Amino acid sequence: MRTWHYQVHNQIQINAPIDRVYTTTSNPEVVPTYAPDIRRVELVEKLSNGEALVRSHLKVAGLPFVYLYRYRYHPQIYYGGVQERAPFVRGYFSFSFERRGEDTVVSHTEGIMSRIPGLATLLGIF
Repeated sequence: MRTWHYQVHNQIQINAPIDRVYTTTSNPEVVPTYAPDIRRVELVEKLSNGEALVRSHLKVAGLPFVYLYRYRYHPQIYYGGVQERAPFVRGYFSFSFERRGEDTVVSHTEGIMSRIPGLATLLGIF
């Protein structure tokens, strides 16, 4: 079955080593300092080396929402998550890390996917 997406992408170059940038970015306690729509990230279960279930506490338009996500970690390369147990719409995000001299380039993608035509786009623009 076809899935429709609404997605945004950004990239930033940070004057810091890749290990420090990755460690900071993927730390659940730090996430709310750089992602203002996330109130906190709570570990639910560590599934395996490099995978975990987490509960993301969000604030959207001033309203609180809590969603279960499956996170995947590949140190100094990738960190991302996909919303679990969401029948109509699922959120997702990813960070990828690239060493560029003494700096680190971080690429960030986030979006919404849905099997209902137009729903991801409608929710994404609001």
